[in-house]
Amino acid sequence: MRMLTIILALILTGCTNGTPSPDSAAVPDPDVVIERVESEEATFRVVRLVDDLEHPWAVAWLPDGRTLITERPGRLLVVEGDSLDEVSGLPLISPRGQGGLMDIALHPEYESTEWIYFTYVAETDDGHGTVLSRARVDGTSLIDVQELYRQTPFVSGGRHFGSRIVFPGDGTLLFSIGDRGKRDPAQDRGSSIGSVIRLTLDGQVPDDNPFVGMEGVLPEIYSYGHRNIQGMAVHPQTGDVWSHEHGPRGGDELNLIRRGINYGWPEITYGREYMSNREIGGFEQEGMEQPVTYWDPSIAPSGLAIYNGDRFPNWKGNFFVGALAHQKIQRVVLDGRTVVHQETLLENDLGRIRDVRTGPDGYLYLLTDASDGGLFRLEPVE
Repeated sequence: MRMLTIILALILTGCTNGTPSPDSAAVPDPDVVIERVESEEATFRVVRLVDDLEHPWAVAWLPDGRTLITERPGRLLVVEGDSLDEVSGLPLISPRGQGGLMDIALHPEYESTEWIYFTYVAETDDGHGTVLSRARVDGTSLIDVQELYRQTPFVSGGRHFGSRIVFPGDGTLLFSIGDRGKRDPAQDRGSSIGSVIRLTLDGQVPDDNPFVGMEGVLPEIYSYGHRNIQGMAVHPQTGDVWSHEHGPRGGDELNLIRRGINYGWPEITYGREYMSNREIGGFEQEGMEQPVTYWDPSIAPSGLAIYNGDRFPNWKGNFFVGALAHQKIQRVVLDGRTVVHQETLLENDLGRIRDVRTGPDGYLYLLTDASDGGLFRLEPVE
């Protein structure tokens, strides 16, 4: 067992059907790192639950109260009570640059299937690429590991692997692959680079995908023209799929993901070249989607939660975007599909925010991206 500081009766022990009682999530003598934050719509404190995590990427909760955390160097951790263990049985992961073991998500019917899905970087003679697999957790081991999809083609370099996984509720999954730092392949539908992929839950291509039957186009592509999506979420009320992606030197985007749409990268962007500060393409082009909003200067967004808990009633339906470069949480308020307000939270207080999730207990959880990163929880205070 790996030795860490874990302030846990943690997360959801004693819960049933994936929903804990309020008392089950209570933590005695919590490690409060920020006593009080008075924001526009909520007053809260920040509690550290786990520390000494090495570049954690994503967090997910099992119905029995255990917590799964991925670390970019290629480790999957399971937290239970006051212990944390490394899970064995992962496929071969080849960490490279910005990628390694990345997102993790539970099957929508986990209690009957016990499948977890995860994305990671693998290596071949052609280079590196993003892979989607699934497996079952048996104690501290993975069993029944199945590879479902791998990026086409694999390429050299260590940038822009994506990757996030969501389940839109129609018996499929969506996951993102970045442009791998190559730019132009994001406009090539014969490549899965720079795209959102749509598959059935067992890894097949659905018959109703937008490009099925089109010559020279990969049928698994759902949308394309993306630079590097590292946040994706399904709206709990509308079912809309939302994402954000990194832009270069500005031009980070919030997008509504729709079937068959070209999101423009690198032909259109509000970002600029890193060295010369020149425009990369145009700002608009026929047949290419505009973002719902964009951030300039860049905040380097990572992790996206659409809050649907009961702990913060005034936050219901708000989007929470983690920021790596600006080291903050961006609260985004929408009216339908229009952004009407934004608020900055916790700027420079915790470090680089990699992931943001609403826990099944209704609290908001954060992962910080560092060699000594941590899992944090936002709790309301009077």
